[in-house]
Amino acid sequence: MKIIALVCALFIFSFASDVSATASLDVKSCAYSEQNKTLAIYDTKNSLNILNKKYLKPIRKFDFKTDEITSLAFEGENLYAGFSSGEIAKFSDNFSSYASALNLSNLSLDAQVTHLHVANGKIYAVAGKNAFISYDLASKKLMRADLNGAYCIATCQILNSTALITSWDRSVFTVNLSTMKAKNLGKLKSVALSAAEINSGVIFGLASGEIASLKFDAEANLTQTNGKDNASSNLTAVKNAQNKADLNLTSGKANANLTDAEIQIYKISNSRVKSLLVVQDKVYIGLGNGEILRSDAEFKQIEKIGKNSDAVIKIFNDEDSVIAVSINGEIQIYKKKS
Repeated sequence: MKIIALVCALFIFSFASDVSATASLDVKSCAYSEQNKTLAIYDTKNSLNILNKKYLKPIRKFDFKTDEITSLAFEGENLYAGFSSGEIAKFSDNFSSYASALNLSNLSLDAQVTHLHVANGKIYAVAGKNAFISYDLASKKLMRADLNGAYCIATCQILNSTALITSWDRSVFTVNLSTMKAKNLGKLKSVALSAAEINSGVIFGLASGEIASLKFDAEANLTQTNGKDNASSNLTAVKNAQNKADLNLTSGKANANLTDAEIQIYKISNSRVKSLLVVQDKVYIGLGNGEILRSDAEFKQIEKIGKNSDAVIKIFNDEDSVIAVSINGEIQIYKKKS
């Protein structure tokens, strides 16, 4: 296994003319629209604040007494929210109101909506602990994939034709978005806390302070073959100079041969990798100790660009700057360096 050690960086937003804000409550969920420069923050008091990015001042506030927001996502300028009841709502253009876009409460599962993603006229989300759903807004067609064996979903990354999903037991799943067939690939060496698309694959930020890079051909859908006596193993099978990665399923009965995939592990920090953002050839890394790093795509050149006072749970892109949100409500903005 090839592990590349890196110097880690601290996550905070500050730029030439510092713009920052700190709330008194922890953040449960957040989302940002680069199109209308709007930041949505949902806190532990069950209040949703819509902030203008320029001054980080609230332009709208919603208080939820019963049904809690469990996930937020922007599609362009449109804000969507997933609720603990299983409802997914769309907010009006001026954020004055919201209306139901989909209600999953009639499904025979814990319908709490997490990992919400809206793109190309479709809603993708995790419902309950291990059901992945796809909903076409035009045709009203709802499709569902059960991630059997998953123990609560940790990350969900939507690619062109595939969803790449990890769970808190370290399992990695793919879901074909056309057929909604799910496949259990195996386990990472540590829990994935964040994920981002990069080049022809995905990078995972791990609780171990490492980044796992997975490259694969989504169209090939990661073929798997049967075996007889293979014991389970972790997804620590890292790319070496001669061979492509091999990965065993956790069942102990079969292995998944990643013929189109390569895994590589990069040691970043002793702190958890809580958030990731990829912008062109740069990777921004938010750590559990509040640090933020900026790296090249090969993780050979890493620099520390700042520090927040608490774990950085999200990093958002915005033209010439990046926006970092910490779990304690601190928001900092850093101007990108040339």
